[in-house]
Amino acid sequence: MRISAENDMQTPRDLLPAFYRKYQLGDDGGQSRAYVKVELTKKISLYFPNFDARRKAIFKHDVHHMVTGYTSTFKGETEIGAWEIGSGCRQYWAAFILDIAAITPGMLINAAGVYKAFVRGRRTKNLYADLFTDEQVMDMPITQIKKNLLLDDDSSKTNGNLPDVLLFVLLLIAGVIYSILSILVTPFILLYTVYIILKRQRPFPS
Repeated sequence: MRISAENDMQTPRDLLPAFYRKYQLGDDGGQSRAYVKVELTKKISLYFPNFDARRKAIFKHDVHHMVTGYTSTFKGETEIGAWEIGSGCRQYWAAFILDIAAITPGMLINAAGVYKAFVRGRRTKNLYADLFTDEQVMDMPITQIKKNLLLDDDSSKTNGNLPDVLLFVLLLIAGVIYSILSILVTPFILLYTVYIILKRQRPFPS
């Protein structure tokens, strides 16, 4: 969901309901759900548990989508993952893990976009710095959030430099290592996916 100039004076409180509807994320962005749905294709999805550390980061992540212009699609998630890591996930370890999980497959379909997003992140800020509470951000105009995060500065549009390239290579190596280790949990994700699909088709008795 790209935010047009005419919406820049609106706040996340104004815009989030439409964002959630557009990407079928539920009334609250999926925070109250016990699981998270990851669409690999239009017909194939995986599910994993929605743990508290992810819930802590998800509001900020959704606002990041709106102020950066990266969509909440598979391609967009690869880009915002690179941007968030570039701008720093800090103590939000769940955000870092989910972001790095998106970058490696992203390199297969969107290498240029992932790199440019990482470089952009290196020159901007994000909400994981906790300079503002979620309630403050909720009622802050989009244009002000962009200004606070340096996203209104065209100087962030660059091809990067040697330190950017070296850090990006290290990030890719970390992504490959993560992907190899994640193979160990793949059977559990598949079992959980089957469980959720069956539960959604016919709710289990309580």
